[in-house]
Amino acid sequence: MRRDAKRHGRSLNAEILDLLTDEARLALRRLEMKRHLPELRKLREEIARKHPTRLDCTALIREDRDSR
Repeated sequence: MRRDAKRHGRSLNAEILDLLTDEARLALRRLEMKRHLPELRKLREEIARKHPTRLDCTALIREDRDSR
């Protein structure tokens, strides 16, 4: 940590405070992501229902051609 503090041009105390601040920000971001996770899962399921995966691109091409 002393080397990092010197490299960043600050005291050891300032380096530690900066690391703690970064960790606190990351912890808040993780909590925010966890809070939105159920909503995102629901949205993903809705999209999957509306747009099922099709492995055969031939069917997609035919569907597009026939819609014209």
